Amino acid sequence: MYHMVSIILLFYMSSLDITGYIETRPYVLWGDSTRVNGFTRGWIEGRTAARLYGAQLGLELLVPYDTLFGLGVRHDTIGVSRCAVWVGPENARISIGKQRIDMGTARVFRPLDVFNATNYFEPGYERSGVSSVYGYYAFDRVSSIRGIYTPTYDWQHTTVGISIRTTMFHNDIGISGIHNADRFSTLVGGEIAGELGVGYWGEYVFVQDSVEDFSKFTTGLDYSFPLRLYGMIEFFFDGSGVDDPALYDYSELLNGTRQTLAQQYLYCSLSTIPLPFDVFRPSISALINLIDNGMVLIPQVSIMPFENTDIAVGSNIFIGSRESEFKNIVLFDGAVYVWLKTYF
Repeated sequence: MYHMVSIILLFYMSSLDITGYIETRPYVLWGDSTRVNGFTRGWIEGRTAARLYGAQLGLELLVPYDTLFGLGVRHDTIGVSRCAVWVGPENARISIGKQRIDMGTARVFRPLDVFNATNYFEPGYERSGVSSVYGYYAFDRVSSIRGIYTPTYDWQHTTVGISIRTTMFHNDIGISGIHNADRFSTLVGGEIAGELGVGYWGEYVFVQDSVEDFSKFTTGLDYSFPLRLYGMIEFFFDGSGVDDPALYDYSELLNGTRQTLAQQYLYCSLSTIPLPFDVFRPSISALINLIDNGMVLIPQVSIMPFENTDIAVGSNIFIGSRESEFKNIVLFDGAVYVWLKTYF
């Protein structure tokens, strides 16, 4: 169905703003053995330039290296990541279709964002769209309300949500409520972000479902140090996780019902603040499981040799015992990667 809608949108959309990128990501995994793999991805998105109505269409082509070089069964894919139409000005708009939905204010761990799976190794990754009806209304420059409805053929499997945001005492605050009929769960939460010498943010949610009631919260700080250094730290608590590594159920990660297994995590990052003509931008990040003391260390250097071209050279180093979560997610000791991305 999405492919048919995509063709219709491509036919009718005029004065398109076209953006996209092409990237290739080879990597080498090491451990008891060594493995070379990777993928090539193409992304293109078109949006109409109209202000009171419009449409967008985003396509993604993913070609793994074992397919590209004929080393295995073909499993390259082409997907529709955005396919939506909207009507209304920016302050009072309704959009329908597969579109990006962002919830929460945290940098990495977002308890409020029930619509997107989080890639903790790459927080700024490209998120796919969510099939939804989305409404937004701004009361003024600082206060707004939005509603989200994800339709299905059966009302018993829908998700509905509402979020209200405003500014109070120089803080951006918000409250949200989301009900997932498929999982019989209801989420109520809030968020805050501001700056008092250092930047700070936080999210809290209480979840009630058919299995158990639990809370999640995230809190974080960031600061720009002298010598153009930027540091960030974020703590995440998940009351639905476990406090004993022996109780990890990795099948929940495989089937997508969970994204993490433990109760407490910490994410830290230190990087340089780039100037417009900087070629090299080093950074180092660490994702730490505070329950089993496992860690993923992520040193990286980003290089911009040409305008609209990025090269990232880095590594994921898995540290901890064999019983730790990260050592079991990827059965290797680490990976070295090179990402080459060109925008257009």
